[in-house]
Amino acid sequence: MSLFSLLNIARDGIQVHSTGVSVTGQNITNVNTPGYVQRGAVLVTRPNDQGGVSVTTVARSFDRRTHARSVEEHGRRGAADARSNALASVEAILAPSSTTIADRTNAFFRSLDTLTASPGDPSARQAVLQQASNLAQQISNTANDLQTQRGDLFNRARGVATEVNERLVRIASLNGAIADATNRGDPGNDLRDQRDQLVQEVGDRVGARAVEDEFGRVTLFAAGGVLVDADRAASLGVDLDPGGSLRVQVQRPGAAAIDVTSAVTQGSLGGIREARDADIPRVSAALDSFAFDFATAVNTVHSSGFGLDGTSGRALFATTATATGAARSLAVDPALVGRPERLAAAARITDLPGDNSVALQLAGLAGRPLGGVAPPAERFGAIAADLGSRVAAAEAESTLRADTVTQADNLHASASGVSLDEEMVNLSRFQRAFDASTRVLRVADELLDTLIKSF
Repeated sequence: MSLFSLLNIARDGIQVHSTGVSVTGQNITNVNTPGYVQRGAVLVTRPNDQGGVSVTTVARSFDRRTHARSVEEHGRRGAADARSNALASVEAILAPSSTTIADRTNAFFRSLDTLTASPGDPSARQAVLQQASNLAQQISNTANDLQTQRGDLFNRARGVATEVNERLVRIASLNGAIADATNRGDPGNDLRDQRDQLVQEVGDRVGARAVEDEFGRVTLFAAGGVLVDADRAASLGVDLDPGGSLRVQVQRPGAAAIDVTSAVTQGSLGGIREARDADIPRVSAALDSFAFDFATAVNTVHSSGFGLDGTSGRALFATTATATGAARSLAVDPALVGRPERLAAAARITDLPGDNSVALQLAGLAGRPLGGVAPPAERFGAIAADLGSRVAAAEAESTLRADTVTQADNLHASASGVSLDEEMVNLSRFQRAFDASTRVLRVADELLDTLIKSF
């Protein structure tokens, strides 16, 4: 090996280890950059007749298995968080911190107790109508607020679909750019970082699974279908089916839309769907049943009595003929609004105005099972308790998923993330090698200079 060859070897060492220092510096600089994957210079020895070392590529320390686990756990957390947040809002509607439906129910029966003592007192009669109106209005408002919450969740679902579609287009575009870079011999590390970060963001919203091909492109599976295939992106559409439930469809270019609603269980879209189309309808149906049974029980007793005007057969509450929609339509019967003398308190017309027999029966409903289940206040309390159990379970699931995401992210970071301790070691290692290569270069130069001067 000649001195000129030694100079070339030293030069290559300086360049290679300078590249190593540069890559290490890039890792350190991006230690807190979301989605950044650790890089490493891949060094190879040159053939024996050449000697020296070269950098073949700068490779990502990417572990697709741990990334897939992280994406999966993010999807589960997205669903848990979305459902938990939605149920917290539903709980605030059904059981506010101030006056609840149970409180209004008890106030209504207390006004009836007062009426039994003075059945002919106009103010006592008006108080009963006022409390009946307050109760009916709160039940109706609660039912309307639940329906409004479903509308809000529908809008949120459409917003999530829009966010997903934006990312799908970017993933498909990056797939194409990565394939082009791969064909040129460029690993496209920055492009891959961006693409894999977008995959995780899609996972947050709808759950996702990515499979990479030999050109570096990923096929993205989510919501029961293929959302990205090479450089072609599908789109998610969210609308309502004939029954008013969320419908999620995948539209691929040039193909018919596919209904994937039943497969949407992950990500924030899955959590929104469960809260909107399972949890809230259950609460609404229970509230409808409560309102219908309550109005039916009160009206049955009230219609048997007589008002001060001597008329019988009137209902106290107006509502639907069946339980469906009963809560939203509940109100004091228009025939009694502003007409306290029409409130029935007497069982016999001949005993007016002092008979309180019907008033006593109405007040007694407070302790009787409503619809054969439980007294009115307890019946509503059971509805609130059932919702409370769902809220607690959703919060526990959200906490659990936060922990599993942390574990998955830590596992992925240990495999693909930047370790400052490791980078400090690499920095020192490359610096020493750079210094050594510089010394070799200096020695070779001195030897060559001595050799030239000797002639």
